[in-house]
Amino acid sequence: MYIKPFFIAFLLLFLSLSTYSRPNSTNVLDIALAKQLDMQLKKNAQRYGIAGQSVRILKNNKVIYSSKHGFANVEFSMPINKNHRFPSYSVTKLFTSVLMMQLVERGDVDVAQSIRNYLPYLPKHWQKVTVEHALNHTSGIPEYMNRVMTTNQFLPTKKAVFLSLSEQPEHFKIGSQNNYNNTNFLVLSAILEEVTGKTYGELVHSLIIKPLGLTNTGHASARAVIKNMVSSYIGKNGQLIKNREIDWSGYSFAHSALYSTPVDLTTFMTALVTGKFVKKSTLKNLWQPMQLNNSQYGRYAFGFEYKIKDGYQQVGHDGGNRVKLRHYFNSDQNDSYTIAYMTNGNSNDVWTDILADSLMAIIDKNQFLLADLSEQFITLVIDNNKKKLQNLYAKLSKVLKGDLIAIERFIVNYSYGIMYGVGAKPSIPAFEFYTEKFPKSANAWDSLADVWQVLGNKKKAIKYYKKVLEIAPNATNATKQLITLKAINSNT
Repeated sequence: MYIKPFFIAFLLLFLSLSTYSRPNSTNVLDIALAKQLDMQLKKNAQRYGIAGQSVRILKNNKVIYSSKHGFANVEFSMPINKNHRFPSYSVTKLFTSVLMMQLVERGDVDVAQSIRNYLPYLPKHWQKVTVEHALNHTSGIPEYMNRVMTTNQFLPTKKAVFLSLSEQPEHFKIGSQNNYNNTNFLVLSAILEEVTGKTYGELVHSLIIKPLGLTNTGHASARAVIKNMVSSYIGKNGQLIKNREIDWSGYSFAHSALYSTPVDLTTFMTALVTGKFVKKSTLKNLWQPMQLNNSQYGRYAFGFEYKIKDGYQQVGHDGGNRVKLRHYFNSDQNDSYTIAYMTNGNSNDVWTDILADSLMAIIDKNQFLLADLSEQFITLVIDNNKKKLQNLYAKLSKVLKGDLIAIERFIVNYSYGIMYGVGAKPSIPAFEFYTEKFPKSANAWDSLADVWQVLGNKKKAIKYYKKVLEIAPNATNATKQLITLKAINSNT
């Protein structure tokens, strides 16, 4: 169901005036910072068209900020409250990873062993795929959800899924790259069940949910009626649309279909980092990014999304691009933050990294330098403030120590962040700024051309695609797009 644009505007105005909740923790930041965070939630809601959001932030495992803002149900203007549960989707993969950590610590699973060592019925050509490959999305095995999305139907069992993939070739050479894939975690759940003799649901309940008292966390299909569950929305052409949830099969719970709250998710993460599931020494050993075949390090560490930014190692997972659970810690593991930023959808496709960074930059601007610069960049682009963008570039160059590759990566990343999160038209100043700072980059002009093509400006798209070919005559995308736009002959 579409929601009229003028209705969205009214709701967002009403939302900003009347439905945010002040931090409800007794261990909050100082009042001035708390108010800034409250204002940022409202700003995010207005900028990205977020229906509802609930946030909880911990410093060294103690709550420093907790707040909520917006609607659990837009149609009925139902405000978010502390009891509302949010679809959390792939955050459940962290539960799967933690259960596997426990088996590894006990010696019941060896991550260097083939997955067929535990599940002999798997396709023979998966023999070289190890448990570690599955955990870190480097296995190359096919994605079973492609079939589900095409047929709108799950096969009856995990084993049936694996056998249905037996004739399909690997998507890439094992260990050569990260390629996010739900089949990997289906395999992991099957190993968990084979080794323990218990179902995945029993393991999650007995080892995670019950011991931690996570009363607002569980798994559910789309047909289930869950008390206090928020309505879920997606964006289409800048409008909020009621989301049609997938009717998840029970065996898919190892990789999706989770629901939870910020309190429960931060409780889970705190339990993990304080040694409640595995020893701290075990966690330290396992939280290492997997090295790829080219000796570069991948984006995952034992199933956790992993990166180093702003002086912290960052681990966690996103859920459906609406929820982010992230733990930040220094090398000595004596300084940390944890954030659970949960939304029930937005009118475009804002990245959860952008949402989390917008708050962490307020928490400590001196520590979260890149997070602060990213929020500034987005604001200046939307305001089309070219003069201050130049000043920001100077700051960015200083923070990144003149590393042009890193600087270009920052600009292109957040330019696309604006395009997807706010809209193509507001992102134009960002891509123009990109071409100004990197005039010899074919990617810069290609990106600018892509945006103009999205906006339907054929003349400008052709102009900039041709600019790409002046720099890189064999550029594939520009050549393809010019053929599509009938600006060059397909035989050229």
